Amino acid sequence: MCLFGSDPDLGLDDCWTGETFDSLADARACFEHPFETFSSFYFGDSVFVELDGPDFHGKRRLRADRKRPTDDAWRREAATQAGMAGGCHAYNDTMEAWAG
Repeated sequence: MCLFGSDPDLGLDDCWTGETFDSLADARACFEHPFETFSSFYFGDSVFVELDGPDFHGKRRLRADRKRPTDDAWRREAATQAGMAGGCHAYNDTMEAWAG
């Protein structure tokens, strides 16, 4: 089960997050109500949900429009990337640099 920022068939690199399940019933329940499982952090950016497994494949639109990321969203993304590469200090430095 994955949340995407665009149609997964387009092949863009915008799979925001994913989750695995022990049963098809649990996976299908999440497919129908994804935000009962996933963090509210993904509410603004996720447009499609896709479930791909051995016994079921489905994709559906969550919203008709896609919000453009705000400067704050880009700031958090840049800081997260910096933190993964350079640790806590790099994350904090990036957050401070974007703050002005």
